Amino acid sequence: MKNERLTMLLVDDNEKFLNSMAQRATLRDYNVLTATNGEQALEIASKQTIHIAVVDQQMPGMEGLVVITKLKAIKPDIKTLLLTGHGDEKLKKATEALNSAYFDKEDISGFWDFLANLSLGKINILLVDDNPKFLNTVAERIRLKGHDPLTALNGKEALEIMESNRIHLAIIDQRMPDMDGLVLITQLKKIDPAIKTMLLTGHGDEKLKEATEALNSSYFEKEDMGSFWGFFRKILKNLETTMAAAGMAEGGDHNDALKIEGSKKKTK
Repeated sequence: MKNERLTMLLVDDNEKFLNSMAQRATLRDYNVLTATNGEQALEIASKQTIHIAVVDQQMPGMEGLVVITKLKAIKPDIKTLLLTGHGDEKLKKATEALNSAYFDKEDISGFWDFLANLSLGKINILLVDDNPKFLNTVAERIRLKGHDPLTALNGKEALEIMESNRIHLAIIDQRMPDMDGLVLITQLKKIDPAIKTMLLTGHGDEKLKEATEALNSSYFEKEDMGSFWGFFRKILKNLETTMAAAGMAEGGDHNDALKIEGSKKKTK
């Protein structure tokens, strides 16, 4: 299965710069939409699914910060990045107050590396546990961290979800009435070998841990849930980095992909 293609909206009144950026974004396998002013950008965003908007600050009619504010009113989850050739600390702080990234056009050669390190792609998380209370508690904690997980109470439901959704990470209870966790992990990896999986158990032993690792899956004891969230963040960070590198490699920019993978290995 291929990662969901991200849609990028580029907004700049300099058409030469806009077309150049659009060509480079297309090479990186983004679905690219362009607008030469704020009004066009808002009209596009009202009709299309946009994952990230890259917006120039100085444009006639509507400056970039205003465009970003209005885009977020239309689509609160949209990722935004303000580009400026006339930046200062005050503008940077105003941008960050809108939960938007900030980039100076003077350093445009480093733009794609910067973009690759943003959390752009939606990471789809599947939670599987036959204990509804535990399932809902973990799901709510994950929502507070900015993700909207899918949930299943048994293996059958999990496989049905997997057939119709691109799942990046599955967190699975070992003991369930219809199918134990290791069997489910095996089935999920048959559907998508690239899926990341984590087995949760309250009844673990060394043999189960070794069997889990043999499936290239992570293993976590439920009694140690206090440290689970640090472990979870690490897995998400690795997923984001891998997805960024994969997107660049598919777009033909293998050098940038290698840079990302190299930095990933250094941080391990």
